[in-house]
Amino acid sequence: MKTCIVICNGPSLNQIPDALLNKYPTFGSNCIYLRYTPNYYACVNPLVIDQYYNDINKMACVKFIRSSLSHLVDNSIKLMSHGQFSFSFHPLEWIHEGYTVTYVLLQLALAFGFQRVGLVGCDHRYIYDGKPNEQLTATGTDPNHFDGSYFSANAQWNAPDLARSEQSYRLARQVYADNMCEIVNLTYGTALDVFEKESWMSWM
Repeated sequence: MKTCIVICNGPSLNQIPDALLNKYPTFGSNCIYLRYTPNYYACVNPLVIDQYYNDINKMACVKFIRSSLSHLVDNSIKLMSHGQFSFSFHPLEWIHEGYTVTYVLLQLALAFGFQRVGLVGCDHRYIYDGKPNEQLTATGTDPNHFDGSYFSANAQWNAPDLARSEQSYRLARQVYADNMCEIVNLTYGTALDVFEKESWMSWM
């Protein structure tokens, strides 16, 4: 079974050894470069691209970038966002963002022929003051990601929309199952109950 790892950016990612990430093809997003360079990278959030495109450019990997800002990232592949709630089987033509870039990675992984996906760093819990999707200004140490400097020093970021992202995850689970594929949550202590859970150590 063709297997990959989708790397999310929660604090629990610090518990995952490079040996696991190096064992499989990997998909990552946003500021993952602070911890690891994946094989495939995606970023669709304008705030992240605008603030960190110089760092994104330094990574040596295949990069998929929101079409309107793809000119900021050298040799990137454009991602065209479709507003209707859906799962794309042709993400190089269009994708649905699903209120989480992880959903974008899941669309890419299935299209690239991966039949089993392991999620790591998918804590699915955040500490913040604000409303879902609201643009916020970071202050102090970032408690929501694997690196305390991930969003800090007045960085602009969007508050998560966990309810809508869970809707997207449920659709991804169904699409994968319909195609005899699976998504497994390998995140220790995860708050996301949509996917089957296993210990990351069983994948070593």
